[in-house]
Amino acid sequence: MANFVILLLLFGSFMTFIAFTVGMFSPKTVKCQTRGKAALIYLSASVGCFFWACAVISMTTPKSDSIDEIDEQYAIVAAEMADAAAKDEEYMRSQQITKSAKEIESSIGKPIKVGHFIYTVQNISFRKSVGDEILEETADGIYMLVNLSIKNVSEETRTLDGSFFAVTDKKGIKYEFSTDAATALEMSGRKTLFLKDCQPNITTKGVLIFEVPQKSEYYLHLIGSFWGEQSVRILLR
Repeated sequence: MANFVILLLLFGSFMTFIAFTVGMFSPKTVKCQTRGKAALIYLSASVGCFFWACAVISMTTPKSDSIDEIDEQYAIVAAEMADAAAKDEEYMRSQQITKSAKEIESSIGKPIKVGHFIYTVQNISFRKSVGDEILEETADGIYMLVNLSIKNVSEETRTLDGSFFAVTDKKGIKYEFSTDAATALEMSGRKTLFLKDCQPNITTKGVLIFEVPQKSEYYLHLIGSFWGEQSVRILLR
């Protein structure tokens, strides 16, 4: 159907252009009184038909992507794949932390060795807000602060990130380490363990902070390495 319309418009453009040409020599042959009237009618009609033919061709012809568009689409797809892979990896780590059948049990004040580290929870406290007048964070629930010491017993420097720590309640609901609250604590002069470099055979002390719904008993889950092959569960109360 589209091809038929295009051919019809091109044919109309051609015929009206012929009428325009004839009208320039003999206006009355194309039923016009003057050459100007012949030009106005038939030249306009010829140009109009040609324009519409081009428009139909443009609308019905598949558009090929430019190299830049292809590169942009590839970058978007690659970014989505990388994000999905990162989420899958994070999910696997969280499953290892919270559901490992070999998870070691411990309690506040008791040193426990797991993987590359010896962990000791000193105490816990709860606050509605943390920080100072420069940067303050207020919890929708309440912040739980865990004072923790870590000794790196491996022969390499180990960097801690949020994936090393998690909190669950008695029902197994998980709460992530709060990076915003940790930043506010750092700005106020408190020492946190987020992205902390732990040197070999040195004990590092700092605060872990989690946003939880209420003051209650929770389990702190700590892993012994980046891949989380071993973990410990410490009852916080």
